[in-house]
Amino acid sequence: MSKMISVASGFQYSVNIGYDLGNDEKLKNFIPTKSALHLLEDILLSTAETSTERSRILIGAYGKGKSHIVLTILSILLKRDLNLFKKMLPKLEEYPKIKQCVLNYYESANKILPVVISGSSTSLSQAFLLALQRTLSDNDMFDVMPETNYKAAISVIERWKTEFPDTYRAFEAAIDTPVPIFVNALASYDIAAYEQFERVYPSLTAGSVFNPFLGFDVVELYESVAKGLQSKGYTGIYVVYDEFSKYLEANITEASLSDTKMLQDFAEKCNRSGSLQLHLMLISHKEIANYIDKLPKQKVDGWRGVSERFKHVHLNNNFSQTYEIISSVIQKDNALWKAFIAEHKDDFADVMHRYASHPLFAESKDELEVALYGCYPLHPVSTFILPRLSERVAQNERTLFTFLSASGNSTLPAYLEQSEDDFVFITPDIIYDYFEPLFKKEVYAGEIHQNYLLTANILARIDARSLEAKIVKTLSLFYVLGQFERLKPTKDEIVGVFSTAYTVPEITTAIDNLIERDFVIYLKRSNDFLKLKQTSGIDIKQKIHDYAESHAKKISVKETLNASNFDNYMYPSRYNDDREMTRYFTFIFIDESEVRPDTNWIIKSENIDADGVIYAIIPHSDDAIKRIRKIVLSTSKGCNRHIFILPNHYTSIDEATHEYEAVSFLREAALDDPVLFDEYDVVYEDLREVISNFMSIYTHPEKYKASYIFNGDVRNIRRKAALTELMADICDDVYSLTPVISNEAVNRDAITSIASNSRNKLIAALLRNQLEENLGLSGTGQEVSIMRSTLIRTGILVNYEGTPAIDLRPADARIANMLETIENFVLSARHNERICFDVLYDTLTLPEHHIGLRKGLIPIYLAVVLHEYKQQVIILDRFGQVPTSADVLLQINADPGAFSLSYLDWDPEKESFIEQLAPVFAKYIIEAERGANTYDFIASAMKRWVMSLPKYAKEAKIQPNGKRIESRHLSFVKLLKQNTSSYELLFDKLPKAFGYAGDFSAGLADNIVASKRYIDGMIDDLRKTLIDLTKQVFILPQNETLAARMSLASVVKEWCDSINPSAFDHIFSDGTDKCLALFKTITNDEDSFIVRLAKTATGLRIEDWDDSTISAYVHKLKQYKQTAESYKGQVRSEGSETATNYKVTFVEADGSAITKSFERVEYSNRGKLLFNQITQSLDSMGHALSEQEKRQILMEILKKLC
Repeated sequence: MSKMISVASGFQYSVNIGYDLGNDEKLKNFIPTKSALHLLEDILLSTAETSTERSRILIGAYGKGKSHIVLTILSILLKRDLNLFKKMLPKLEEYPKIKQCVLNYYESANKILPVVISGSSTSLSQAFLLALQRTLSDNDMFDVMPETNYKAAISVIERWKTEFPDTYRAFEAAIDTPVPIFVNALASYDIAAYEQFERVYPSLTAGSVFNPFLGFDVVELYESVAKGLQSKGYTGIYVVYDEFSKYLEANITEASLSDTKMLQDFAEKCNRSGSLQLHLMLISHKEIANYIDKLPKQKVDGWRGVSERFKHVHLNNNFSQTYEIISSVIQKDNALWKAFIAEHKDDFADVMHRYASHPLFAESKDELEVALYGCYPLHPVSTFILPRLSERVAQNERTLFTFLSASGNSTLPAYLEQSEDDFVFITPDIIYDYFEPLFKKEVYAGEIHQNYLLTANILARIDARSLEAKIVKTLSLFYVLGQFERLKPTKDEIVGVFSTAYTVPEITTAIDNLIERDFVIYLKRSNDFLKLKQTSGIDIKQKIHDYAESHAKKISVKETLNASNFDNYMYPSRYNDDREMTRYFTFIFIDESEVRPDTNWIIKSENIDADGVIYAIIPHSDDAIKRIRKIVLSTSKGCNRHIFILPNHYTSIDEATHEYEAVSFLREAALDDPVLFDEYDVVYEDLREVISNFMSIYTHPEKYKASYIFNGDVRNIRRKAALTELMADICDDVYSLTPVISNEAVNRDAITSIASNSRNKLIAALLRNQLEENLGLSGTGQEVSIMRSTLIRTGILVNYEGTPAIDLRPADARIANMLETIENFVLSARHNERICFDVLYDTLTLPEHHIGLRKGLIPIYLAVVLHEYKQQVIILDRFGQVPTSADVLLQINADPGAFSLSYLDWDPEKESFIEQLAPVFAKYIIEAERGANTYDFIASAMKRWVMSLPKYAKEAKIQPNGKRIESRHLSFVKLLKQNTSSYELLFDKLPKAFGYAGDFSAGLADNIVASKRYIDGMIDDLRKTLIDLTKQVFILPQNETLAARMSLASVVKEWCDSINPSAFDHIFSDGTDKCLALFKTITNDEDSFIVRLAKTATGLRIEDWDDSTISAYVHKLKQYKQTAESYKGQVRSEGSETATNYKVTFVEADGSAITKSFERVEYSNRGKLLFNQITQSLDSMGHALSEQEKRQILMEILKKLC
């Protein structure tokens, strides 16, 4: 075949602009594309003196021929002989405007010198300087190069060598390399060498700084050279930085801010150079923005500044022209080619017929002819793939052009050498082989690399020379391109690629082997695509089938569809825009068995939380569709919120849903096996697509596959917009009274916690007795926004003569109707003992009432109405009254059925009643409560009062004199201790407790005041009674007639004088000694004394007494009296000891002695334990404590006990 077909002579697969500027062959073989000619035109126009667009970034993928295009353009700017452009001139004839532009340039005085920068030098300045030096040197024009600091440094070194040998020797010792090598580095504009020279210079010159060209920069140097070149016949310089993307890849992170500034300044200088003709082009594979992601912000800004100063030129993907270039590269011997076409006329015709209407070449028959005849032996699919693949993955060493012209494996020349003159094609698998090394280099996480890994894994399992291997490689390329709308990875497409070399049965068998035997290809049921996959060696198809069979009865088709539906909700867009809210219809699949003549759709959908319902009916057969249609047309009448969708033809989905459920389970179970998981995942995604396609029958009216029924009629729905418009019409009818509230934060059923907090501030402000200006809110917070949209713009919160007020009859009819509905609910409580809030919520939210208010708004408007009726309404839960507060309104919003409302007819008597009680309980009133409530604050204050009472006052039922406390006082305290609602307490329970069985009377206040006075005085009464009782116990018989006239102190003192004096020094086992000690300190402060005596006798403070404590007190006093009076002191004879008593004397600090005596008692078990513990503790101390210290400790403890 190499005799008939060859690669165009002189066609080179690589162009180096710098080296090939003088290469005539490159110019002769340049075949321009349309985009190349437009770039030529653009650059020629920029040579006009008035042009301000002389800085460009040329962007194009590898293999787009950027370097060849620029080489040609630079040659034209140099005014090379036009006859050299043999293959370009015919193309120019097709574009007369561009041709004239070229001729005009050649006739002008312009001639521009190219300066080509290449490589990835770390220093941009050095790269620009070297390129300029090389260009001037190559063209014998170095004399126009002005002296630079590099040349100046070399001059200084030469001067030291000839004039200052000592300095030269010192310099020689100070640098790292021999002087000649160092000088060569400076001559090559090596910045490291120059920086070292700058560092060394001060040490050799008494500290002076080397700075011969203050302010020198690259831009000025180029400008100076451009001016100097005018004497050489050049009007300017065209700087091209070839492979600029390589510089970015290698150095962008290290590039300094001075580098970016230099580029910015150079671009600015070019754009403003006028007649001086300075031009700059950077050639890159990608936009600069693609390289700066990971840079610090300062550098990012610098590179963005660079990018903004350049005109960005993209080489467009005109693949038709690429086909022509390929065809011009693949040259044929005319005679042999004609004979070959004649011999294989039918073969060519078959291929032409197959691809004539194929999406690959549907746009142009000429394009197909070029691809088939011009690009032969490339298969048309290979011709389609080659330039697109090259654009995606090509690099310098492997591009479209290298494939066509380079020697080596899997290239066009190699194929031509090995092939006979049979009718065969270069199929995509050969292209895969050529570009495979680049797939390996792709970014590890990228799709192309992942696709390569999968392909390589599969190829390792099968014969490398087999048809199966070729098919795998071809499919791999299909997925790399991903242009499935034009090149589908299907069986038919694979047959088309290989049918000239293999029979159709051979191809289909190979595909089946890959699916059924090797398990490396999966045939997708959703679109018949062949998909490469990894294999674990397990027959997952059988596994899925087995699971689906065993769980068939547990799998519900409709439940699977509902769980998988991406369009669970559909929105009436026009209505939502008009009303500035979000209503939605829920989309539910139902089985045909649910569609019966007796089905009541309203009842069936009553628990669905949506504004409307769309039922998608799943039929079981084509015959069932007619029957279902008839039933739905009948039963849907009167259902004004229900849309029914019925497919026009039966589509089986049962098997797919069963397998989907099976693979979902198996996929999750295989999480620990990545290969097996991926296998299941391929099937899972495919079945999801199958199910999605099935659902689209219902959700995409534009497919004309379903009928839409509403209210007994089939609607003409042919677009999704028509379906949403039907939903909007339904909402217009059903929710006609919905007010427009422009606040999405609260105009919804479920609001965020932040919005809820903001709403609570509004509600709390509305529930205060007195409204503040703007409810006391200011600033730009969300609560202010909610207030404006819900209250101010709606005309509810108004200002009457500078005073904020509520208007329950605003101008907006829908707002007024909504408020009237809430007000009517409140007033209806007048005629009912109580009315449940769910009645109100049903009226405001259910569709049959047409308001359809969102629950997020209801607490706000409920608070508005309650503010106006606050004195008259009572909110109750199942335990009784609850406060009218923001928290309670939110609880109502969450569960309206748990709360109810009662209505109280407020009148002057009730108001007077509250006013009389306020000063009486003023100590217990919280002012914030008074401001927030009309009467609750009094009830709360009364309860605080009763909680502050001592236990005796709260619990005593019998007076100290033994008489029973009046029932009204007892009932009063009892009621205040109960959790009774404020209204029930004040206007029901208390009146009954004080005997007001009939109508309420303000006179009740006097009774409450009197009762409070009595209860507050109970402790004082108790103290007086205790004083009298104590006098009765201790009065001497001869003084009984004088008891009423004697003070308690006199009675006690006289009794003390009557007993044995030694009794006061004795410690009694029943505590009499404590009583006697207290008696010895008595004063005329009887109240204080009786309190202390009561505590001594009972162990309780009198505030903690109850009805039984008084008798216990009297009993204890009598016991003390008897014990003291019966004590006669110790009587013992001289020299005898009494074994039953102890006597202890303590000497006080002032020298006085106190003697205490007490009786010996028998040890109890606990007493013995304490004795042993003390003894052990003393023994354990050993000599750590002296005997004296031990005795002292024991005596101090004994003193406390005495």
